[in-house]
Amino acid sequence: MLLTQTESIIEDFVADILENGNDDALFASGYLQGHLDLILQGCIDIDDTFENFMAKIQASLDDAFLKNELSPTDKKLVITCWENLQHKM
Repeated sequence: MLLTQTESIIEDFVADILENGNDDALFASGYLQGHLDLILQGCIDIDDTFENFMAKIQASLDDAFLKNELSPTDKKLVITCWENLQHKM
């Protein structure tokens, strides 16, 4: 998959949550989008692969989780959101 396609999928995913999601989904997608936007733009800038993008996102989330940036409940919300997005890719 091309990173430009990935960007479109992410935009559609977030737009759907903004339109239809509850407060938990909005929080999780917003948190996840922060990671996605930074890493995706960096990967596009260096013409990286989709596989490397996915690995970098997972590593970024894993690092955030290890630092306990989120409560256990919020962590579960973000993980679920990330899994839902991965299914669309």
